[in-house]
This record gives sequence, structure tokens and C-alpha cells, in this order.
Amino acid sequence: MEDLVLLDGARTFLQIGANDGYLSDPLNLAIFRHRLAGTFVEPQSNYFRELQKTYRDFPGMAFLQYAIAAESGTMTMYTLDCSSGRLPGWAHGVGTLSQQQIRKFGDQIDDIESYIRSDEVQCITVPDLLDRAAHRDPDIIVVDAEGFDHLILSQFDFARLSTKLVIYETESMTRADAADLANKLEQGGFAIFEAEQDTVALKRSTETFRRKNAASSKAA
Repeated sequence: MEDLVLLDGARTFLQIGANDGYLSDPLNLAIFRHRLAGTFVEPQSNYFRELQKTYRDFPGMAFLQYAIAAESGTMTMYTLDCSSGRLPGWAHGVGTLSQQQIRKFGDQIDDIESYIRSDEVQCITVPDLLDRAAHRDPDIIVVDAEGFDHLILSQFDFARLSTKLVIYETESMTRADAADLANKLEQGGFAIFEAEQDTVALKRSTETFRRKNAASSKAA
């Protein structure tokens, strides 16, 4: 992220599933350090309010309280109630449109059904989102949508965007969807790097990639 700002002039972003702006956030430090400008998308009311507080002193920000889906309308979002203090810290970041997805965390949380909450949220598509965003062609795109990352990123036409970096979660993605998305990004000119539960797609035309690639070649 730092190299992309300093070497390639990245200044704008779009973050889908921004939570409170702090929790496991790959953009937070770069925004504070370099005053990046962009659009935050967060459907949960409590985190949306915290997100606005986090960046209240930053100009050029757009805050959109939506979930991104295949169609516009209303859908049910499932979250975990962390008010008891018994759940691990990462549970605060869980929010998904899939009831099946949230139940998968039952292998890490006992009696997970007692913590699951649901609420209706407004959904829009990616084209609608870009119409509302502060920048239609952001330098950086970050997605953390608990199993919906493939559906969301598949709506972007990366061949027409000048986006330099895409970060998304693959831990909750099927192998087939992860491979399909990686193929689409590679066709759009990106190199793919695995980063634990996430995947990083970096544009091959950037100076950041050229330096990273050169360093890797020397190490080999």
C-alpha cells in the first residue's frame, strides 16, 4: 500500500465492507498517513456510525450504507451479537447476506445460534455503487464481504478501470470462485498474490509490481 502511494501515485479508494474503519483494516494507516480520499460502504448501522466518526476530520470521503448484491432491493443480513463480551474480537467484523456462511463459524463459537442476529439492509449493485461513489475509477479497491466477494468483484469491468490494487477475502470463497476471480483479474492485467485469508491483485503495469517482481527474481 505504501509503495503504491509513493511510487504510483495512488490517491483514491473504494472499500466495501468497511466496518468501523479500524478492525483488520488494510487501508486505515494509508488513509491517515497520506490523506487518501474515497468511498466507504458499510451496511450495518452501528459500524456505519463508528466509521463516520473514524474519518470525520477527512475531506473528500463518501459514506454509503448499503450491502452490495446481484440486484438492488432489501435483503437480510446476518451478524453476531458481541455485547456479552464472550466472543472473539474477529466476531465484530462478521456480517453476511448468507445464513449458511455465518453458521460456519460454529466450529469456532459454541452455541453460535444464540448469537446470530438478523436485520434488513438496503442492497445495490456495483454499477449503482459507482454512480454514488466519490470516484468511479478508484486506484484501490478493498472488499470484505464474508463469502460475497466473488459476486461483488465479478460485477467490475477491470479492463476499463485503471485500478492498481485489489484486496479481497478468499478464506470464505470456494476454490472454483477463487480461481474464476483470479482468472478475471489476470485478464485485466493483474498479478495475483496470496496473503493468508486474503488475496492481493496488483496491476502489472505499476512501478510497485516491477520492483516487487525484480526483488523476487533476485531472491530466486
